[in-house]
Amino acid sequence: MRRIALLAFLVMLFLTAAASAAERVPLRVAQLPLRVQSCYQPSQQVIDGLERQVDRSLHVPLNETLKAVEFIPERQCLAALAETADEVGGKPRLKDIVKPLAEKLQADLVVVPVVTGYEQYTYMSWNWRRGQMLHSYAAVQIVGYDRKKDEVFKKEGSRRYDDEYMPSGEVTRLVAEAMDDALREAAVHDRVWSWKTNIK
Repeated sequence: MRRIALLAFLVMLFLTAAASAAERVPLRVAQLPLRVQSCYQPSQQVIDGLERQVDRSLHVPLNETLKAVEFIPERQCLAALAETADEVGGKPRLKDIVKPLAEKLQADLVVVPVVTGYEQYTYMSWNWRRGQMLHSYAAVQIVGYDRKKDEVFKKEGSRRYDDEYMPSGEVTRLVAEAMDDALREAAVHDRVWSWKTNIK
């Protein structure tokens, strides 16, 4: 009996959410693909992993039903980015572009992830007891614009490793940790959820 009551409650909750979704104004998000501005290029596997981290930070469960977030197509975002850069002129910084880009796309939130540092190499220590050494460095930025707060933001995360070789010091791990830091500093997840919870 309890299972039937719980199932009925969940169905009612689902139907209520579906009905209210039609009245809801979704958050329009322009999520740009990862840009690489480091000297060394991460592998495609690393790039895909970093983009999945950004996807997770913007994820809203049951969004297909709730319609809380509308993602602007990537092709449209890239075309608007190129147009905005031309209009601004010169070699504009991302921070100078994201607000006019949001206006062009009628976006409520713009998120641009950037890898600014990515390097790794090994060398032998002068101390014979230590053996092979590893140097790794990774740095990431999240640049964006939040229309609700009228805020242009640029938040960074970085990691460095200089010690005996260990898998935990590899740049592929450091860059994922740096991305987590940058997303947390930029409060990307909170920006999406604050919009969702404030919808009337």
